Amino acid sequence: MKNMKKMITLFLLAAVLCGTAACGSNMDNNTTDTKKEESVNENTNTDDSLKDDGIVGETGEAVKDGVEDLGEDIKNGAENAGDAVKDNADAAKNDSTAR
Repeated sequence: MKNMKKMITLFLLAAVLCGTAACGSNMDNNTTDTKKEESVNENTNTDDSLKDDGIVGETGEAVKDGVEDLGEDIKNGAENAGDAVKDNADAAKNDSTAR
């Protein structure tokens, strides 16, 4: 049983090593930088109305909007909880003074 666990662990480690090694790149940095610069120069647009953010930009905007909505919901929930505590405290105080 111990040997079986060691073998499974060894195979898992080998799979992880192969998986991470497969993601590497042999491209020269100078070639990559030149291609990126050319791509940026081709895609640069001075008119913002024609600018396309692409899927990454749209996803970023969606995440930003979701976070803003979540923040507002948390703020409203905290305010409602505070109001409920205050109302309960006032009601308890009125009940104790009514006797």
